[in-house]
Amino acid sequence: MSASMEPGAPGASAGPSATAPGRPAWGVQASLIQPSQPAFWLYLTLLAIGGYLFVHEQALMSSLMTAWLLSWALVLAYAVPVAVIVYRLDLFEREPKLVLAAAVVWGGIIATSMAAQANDAWLSILGKVASPDLASQWGAAIVGPGVEETLKLAGVVTLFLIVPGEFDGLMDGFVYGAMVGLGFTVVEDVSYFITAVAAAPGTFDQSGPVFDTFLVRVVGGGLYGHVLFTGLTGLGFAYIATRRSVALSARLWRGGLCIVAGVAAHAIWNSPWMEDILATSGGADPSTLQWLEYGAVKGLPFLILLGLLVRLATRSEEEAFREIVAGEPDPWVITEPEITSLQSLWSRRAARGEVGRARGPAGSRALGRLQAAQIEYAMIRSRTDSPTDPAVEAQRQKIRWIRSEIAAGRPPALGRPPALRRPPAPAPGRPPAPAPATWAPSHLVPAGGIAAWDAPDPMREPTAVLPEHTELVVLARTGEWARVGAAGGWTGWVDGRLLVPRG
Repeated sequence: MSASMEPGAPGASAGPSATAPGRPAWGVQASLIQPSQPAFWLYLTLLAIGGYLFVHEQALMSSLMTAWLLSWALVLAYAVPVAVIVYRLDLFEREPKLVLAAAVVWGGIIATSMAAQANDAWLSILGKVASPDLASQWGAAIVGPGVEETLKLAGVVTLFLIVPGEFDGLMDGFVYGAMVGLGFTVVEDVSYFITAVAAAPGTFDQSGPVFDTFLVRVVGGGLYGHVLFTGLTGLGFAYIATRRSVALSARLWRGGLCIVAGVAAHAIWNSPWMEDILATSGGADPSTLQWLEYGAVKGLPFLILLGLLVRLATRSEEEAFREIVAGEPDPWVITEPEITSLQSLWSRRAARGEVGRARGPAGSRALGRLQAAQIEYAMIRSRTDSPTDPAVEAQRQKIRWIRSEIAAGRPPALGRPPALRRPPAPAPGRPPAPAPATWAPSHLVPAGGIAAWDAPDPMREPTAVLPEHTELVVLARTGEWARVGAAGGWTGWVDGRLLVPRG
């Protein structure tokens, strides 16, 4: 397809070209395996050390086999949905799964193993420099956040050094930070669960202390843990690393504030402040409702802050997406309302629901494929300087096919083509245009069929779906549109680029 259009052609629009300076480099995913990067070997070295400590600790915990297996089952039941949500929150350019797995491994194996050693050392120093009482009451708030957030953020920085091309926006910092935090919280929670069992009088009931601790740490405070803390610090680092159009001093203090917010959230969460919320009569354990209230008071402000920053990061990616697809001349590829509907998981689901109500579940699934194809189109478009690149045009054709299938009311899949639908009767006083006097078909409908309109306007509902191999004659052309006629006097408008010349 030509990058330019005739005046008056459908969908002609002005806008920056696909090669505008500063366009994000989406569409090419880097491999984690980078032997030429020193940071890659640093990662492997620390993984070997942390892996040894991790295996040793898990072997000790497995002596309480029932509690150990139950602990892992519970934390994975929590962690897997969280990982999926974090992954899907990156709406446009999702990160390579192997690099995301490396982030989880850093948090769960490297950071936790090193933090266990460092925390003990610093708590001992605090007890000697200050007092044992201070170390006992405030040690977790003074030592833990500095040690743990530094180690977790080091994982985000290490991944940046290995695959710098994967960090091109704020959302990337959040995703990698949240994944590091998720790995950390999974392993830390298992440790807490086993510690609760070991501290309980007798070990006959290994499941009770595990469930109790799960209610406190995951149900009561799961939203306010390491995913939140390192999500904030990762966002801050991404701002410093990716916003190169901003002055370095501004990047440092703005990104630094985000990092400080993550550390502060961790410190406040670990502190003994507001523990009166958990007070009960008779020394009974606090209820799950009290833990929820406690978590909301201490962690909700930071959760709201993270939500606002993630929304800001999403809007930044939406603007990048618009920049990539700007100037696309073919309205069959993507429209402004469709770009708007792609801006969140909820708007995407709402669009699919609307189509589903009109065309059933198959229509909803077809729109989901269209949304995925449009995002993939942006990925392809971002890695080429030519809007007429064969890969770009092939993706355009895929999108047109899916759109015609949605118009036909069936999903984009190979199969028997739909029957020709009779268009609505012409308006009174407007007789249908006649087919040529001498029937001499010049083109055929392509495989799979083609949608047809009663006017060259793709925003209107198609009036027919022509079966494949139907013989047509081209009566007129307007830009990319073709007005065609079929045997029996039927006429309509189709995408002329899809027609197959008759041999």
